[in-house]
Amino acid sequence: MNPATIPRLNGTDGIALAMAMTATHDLRLENDRIVRLPPQARGIFPLIDGKNTVADLAARLETRGVGADQFRAVWRETVETLTPTGLLSFTAGPS
Repeated sequence: MNPATIPRLNGTDGIALAMAMTATHDLRLENDRIVRLPPQARGIFPLIDGKNTVADLAARLETRGVGADQFRAVWRETVETLTPTGLLSFTAGPS
């Protein structure tokens, strides 16, 4: 949840991941496990490019009307769901 970290998608890109989500916000993983994500995750995924920090994502979404509290809630749920799968990881941001 550190705003300075840089999220990375492993084995896919954000657009493909957003398109893979079903209408019910489910995502089928490679091992056929299905995870449910918040609907707003679909709008976050294309912004994850290995360059944008978490703070950058929040700022970009704020311009689209997503407030800081809403972003934090959606981001927390997305991170808690995808990080254990290995699909989402983080690197240190600029110092």
